[in-house]
Amino acid sequence: MPIYPVATHEAEIDVKNSRFIAEILPITDEQQLRIRQRELKADHPKASHVCYGFRLVNAQGQTMEGFSDDGEPGGTSGPPILKVMQHRDLINCAILITRYFGGIKLGTGGLQRAYGDASNEVIRATGADNFYNWKPSTTLTVSCGFENEASLRRTLAEVGVDLVRENYLPDGPELTVSATNEALETLKRQPLARFLTFNSGSA
Repeated sequence: MPIYPVATHEAEIDVKNSRFIAEILPITDEQQLRIRQRELKADHPKASHVCYGFRLVNAQGQTMEGFSDDGEPGGTSGPPILKVMQHRDLINCAILITRYFGGIKLGTGGLQRAYGDASNEVIRATGADNFYNWKPSTTLTVSCGFENEASLRRTLAEVGVDLVRENYLPDGPELTVSATNEALETLKRQPLARFLTFNSGSA
């Protein structure tokens, strides 16, 4: 089952005097990743490279993935990071690795192992308790009369449905929510459900 981290964690390994500082970063889009890469370059102006791999699940449930070698020899940094992420079934996150060159060339195989080892190390350092199982979710709107609003909000929290956005209509609230299939079915089995209107496909 795919897993994702909920917080940023960091770990470092040394290989023949080169430092590999790995960071695992929860993300929801590639822009967050590019911003963080720029920040790391600014924080480490003497570093040789800031390479990364990422995997994201889009709104259609498809896994989007990519990498950057950031000037390292092609295929020696980004792909090993991404391969580790694929093997661990990580999604909705990136692993960025800042490298300080230590004066000793590692060669193609050495670089691939170093970036892979740094990726595994930051996953280990993050700890299993800081990863959560990912389940597909659906976004929809739920409407009710004003007299049932308090009960609806309480029930959403109880069954694990996340409130995304709220809108008020003349007859009552229209709440945009995000729910796993399991949570949505649980909501629809509640006694309150007969007073609710469900509309799927909301943005």
